[in-house]
Amino acid sequence: MRVAIIGTGLIGASLGLAFRRAESVRTVIGHDADNANLATALTKGALDSATTNLTDAAENADVVVLAVPPSVIERVAQEVVPHMADGAVLTDVGSVKGEVVAAMERAVAGSNVHVVGGHPMAGSHEHGPETAMADMFVGATWLLTPTASTDQAALDRMTALVADVGAQPVVVDPKAHDLLVAVISHVPQLTATTLMTLAAERARKEDARLLLLAGGGFRDATRVAASNPEMWLQICQENSEAIVQVLDEYAARIGQLRMMLHDFDSERLSTMLTDAREARNAMPGKGGVSGQLVELRVVIPDAPGAIADITSTVSGLGINIEDIGIDHAPDGKRGQMRLAVNGFEAAEKAHEALGANGYEVLERAS
Repeated sequence: MRVAIIGTGLIGASLGLAFRRAESVRTVIGHDADNANLATALTKGALDSATTNLTDAAENADVVVLAVPPSVIERVAQEVVPHMADGAVLTDVGSVKGEVVAAMERAVAGSNVHVVGGHPMAGSHEHGPETAMADMFVGATWLLTPTASTDQAALDRMTALVADVGAQPVVVDPKAHDLLVAVISHVPQLTATTLMTLAAERARKEDARLLLLAGGGFRDATRVAASNPEMWLQICQENSEAIVQVLDEYAARIGQLRMMLHDFDSERLSTMLTDAREARNAMPGKGGVSGQLVELRVVIPDAPGAIADITSTVSGLGINIEDIGIDHAPDGKRGQMRLAVNGFEAAEKAHEALGANGYEVLERAS
């Protein structure tokens, strides 16, 4: 297939890298209104060719991917549709689907171009083509959002293309999609933003040392607060109805939690903590995690190759590292590595091996 990517930021450029490795894709051509982004994507190898002309990019394309802000989807779609190949597929990568899919369907009306909305559940708090990764979509869920008017052959083509880049295609209704992602993506983003803002304001008003105390839990919980504000402003605007609905449910649960703590209802609080832990451990993910995850905290010495040596020591025992993170010291030269492994037996073996190699190790259940 000839695939055109309109918009070569982080997601668009990562798609280009992935598509160029896919057996079903012959050519990847890119367009971006930002010439610097386009040049970077081309230099990075995400595109076979690039053009500053939007319609040239779409000429005879079998698939056009709109990796542009939701606010310009309809305008861009109207410009590219007349130039696409007969029977081509128009898709997107946005995290809001209801109005976006409707806008694309309006743009293809009267043509032989078919719309299949798409949302790869992959990304980063980083942005820009310089941080693009070919493996970004490997193992990720890629939501496809057909409507009652979607052509089955077009849906089949997108399903195959998604699988070809290593992602897992999942079909869901556009409106149901927007409510689902409000729960698992949009409200978590706003929760992280709120918590980060609260901590930063407390640090300014009360004690500047507060953020120095932030450990792995706080950093993990607020990681996405570093995401692109402009992108999230648009997402909040496009999916405000679903987000408000979920925020109302979340606020009600926070109110219940407050009452549990105010009255110290240990029975209800224990039940909530236990239920949440069980639900988190039962989440679909990497296979083979059957026991309790145990976190090893390893002091990283200020020496070249230390991080690689720590991970290779653990993996050399045949132990899978289920999760990993690094907490840096203020000087940026020292820190601790957080390694999560499956079960106390594996943790003990890793602890002993790392200790034998001279590393300081702390261990705790997680």
